[in-house]
Amino acid sequence: MKFNLKPKHYWIAGLIGAISLTGAYMYIQVRKVLNYTLRYIGMRDVKISTSGVSVNFLYEYENKANIDVTLAEQEYEIYINGVYYTTLKNKAPQTLYGGKKSMIAVNMTLNYKEIGSKLKTNYLSLVASPQNIKILTKMKWKVKYGILKLPITYDYEVTLKEIISWYLPQNNQNV
Repeated sequence: MKFNLKPKHYWIAGLIGAISLTGAYMYIQVRKVLNYTLRYIGMRDVKISTSGVSVNFLYEYENKANIDVTLAEQEYEIYINGVYYTTLKNKAPQTLYGGKKSMIAVNMTLNYKEIGSKLKTNYLSLVASPQNIKILTKMKWKVKYGILKLPITYDYEVTLKEIISWYLPQNNQNV
């Protein structure tokens, strides 16, 4: 059996090969993006008042892929002592550079009276026993590369005492 290959067949075979190689490369990069390292760094800009606490949580995201991706959407569900408190959303895109670490800041404001009403407790008792107030943040991100949107999730828990002790001058470890 003899094959008669024409030049257009070479182009088609080359195109199929190029698409296959690109697909394989993208698959490897997507797996690397999903094999991220997310590390809690600390807090900064802690403001404590008689009405509540405001703080920026800092995280370090390491993009292990060789490609830049965009953090297209950020959603943070906040739970206090296991009770849903609020959801923070950020749709401002942030670039996570390939093979590098990026800092991500999340601002959160806690109002003592609002927490007290949602937790069905006196807000003064929250201030009196900050070690008993557990703040769980459930992070849900959408990382985008081209037309692909990949979900990334991460949970972090901190106590109100940790936030307050970060602020106190003798223990201040601001980043």
